[in-house]
Amino acid sequence: MPEQAESAEQPNVAPETRHRRLPTPTRAQLDARRAYRRAIRRSRNPFRFSLRSLAFTLFLAIFTATLMFSLVFALRGEPTAPSLEPIIEVEAAPIRLAGADSAGQADALPSTPEASVQTILAVETPANPALTGPPIPTVIITNTPIPLAVGLRAAVHGVGNDKLNVRNVPSLLDSKVLFRAAQGTEFEIIGGPQAADGFTWWQVHDTEFEVRGWAVAIYLQAISDETG
Repeated sequence: MPEQAESAEQPNVAPETRHRRLPTPTRAQLDARRAYRRAIRRSRNPFRFSLRSLAFTLFLAIFTATLMFSLVFALRGEPTAPSLEPIIEVEAAPIRLAGADSAGQADALPSTPEASVQTILAVETPANPALTGPPIPTVIITNTPIPLAVGLRAAVHGVGNDKLNVRNVPSLLDSKVLFRAAQGTEFEIIGGPQAADGFTWWQVHDTEFEVRGWAVAIYLQAISDETG
């Protein structure tokens, strides 16, 4: 029979499987599928954003607000304390008249008011008042110097730790230094004055060592008999 022949030949033919196993997709295919799905979602809802975009937008808003508040507080500055007016208190003591010791005299005298305190608000003045007007010259008060003269005694003055050169003639160039005198050394003026090389010279005599020479006047100071 034909049906039996057909059924006998069926075991020799491989039957087609109903479920076929699909190949594993590659990474590129998976990325393409994700991109396609995102494009579909965006086309359906154009206002849809990703979580990363929302987080970045929120961080930017917080940073901008913090910066604005910082600028506002910086421009405001520190509040200045109100200036207080200076107060001057004047205390008046009771007046006591001399000679009012006895009872009768005290009754005859007019009564004096008791001590009282009066508060006066001083006029507000600037912290650094500007002084106007011509400058006042500085006045330096010194002892009147005694002029040098022959016969007076003089001491070396104004050389500090150095010493005064005493020369054989009144000159800086054509002269020779005989000796040097320290600060406070006293001489007797025996000659002069002479002008040379822009200086005034006096001839001095050291009575202790019996030496003589010429010294510049600006380093000599006359001394009186009381201080000498």
